[in-house]
Amino acid sequence: VLVSLAILLFGGYKLAKAAHLLGDKYELVAFVPTANGIRVGGAVTVAGQLAGSVRDIQFLPIDNDSSRNLRLVVELDETVREQVRADSRARLRTQGLLGDRVFDISPGTARASALRPGDTIVVAPTVEYDEIIQQASGAVGDVVGLTHDLRNITGGIVKGEGTVGQLVTNRGLY
Repeated sequence: VLVSLAILLFGGYKLAKAAHLLGDKYELVAFVPTANGIRVGGAVTVAGQLAGSVRDIQFLPIDNDSSRNLRLVVELDETVREQVRADSRARLRTQGLLGDRVFDISPGTARASALRPGDTIVVAPTVEYDEIIQQASGAVGDVVGLTHDLRNITGGIVKGEGTVGQLVTNRGLY
C-alpha cells in the first residue's frame, strides 16, 4: 500500500510539473479589443512553447477606446521571465486545425528590459478568421464574375462574332 501511494504521489508530482502547475509564477496584463476563443485557464505560449495560462479576463468600462475592451491577466512561469521583455509582442493565435486559441508572446531582444510582475505587454493586432473568410468570399465572387465574362467572350469568338471571331471562323479570311 505504501509503495502504491508513493507511486501515485510521484506520478501526480510529475503531471503537475508537466502542466506547469508547480513552480514560481508571475503575472502580466494585456488589453485587447476581443478575445474570441480565449478562456480562463487557456494556454499562454512564449515562442510557441507552453509557458503559462490565462488567469483572468475582465470587461473594462465602455469608453471611446475600442482597442481596450478586455483586460487579460496572464500567469507565466518564472523560467521564461528573461525572454519576455519590453519589446515583446503578444497576439491571439489559432493553434491546430480545430481552431484552439492561445495567447502567444514573442521573445524580446537584449536591448529591452525584462517585464516585471504586473507590467503591461503590448498586443499586436491580429486578423480574425471570420474576416479572412469574408475577404475570401468576395474574391471567389470576383472570380465567378470573371469566368462568366470570359465564357461570353469565347462564346462570341466561336460563333464568329467580332474581328477575332471572323479571323477564327471565316475560311475566306484564312
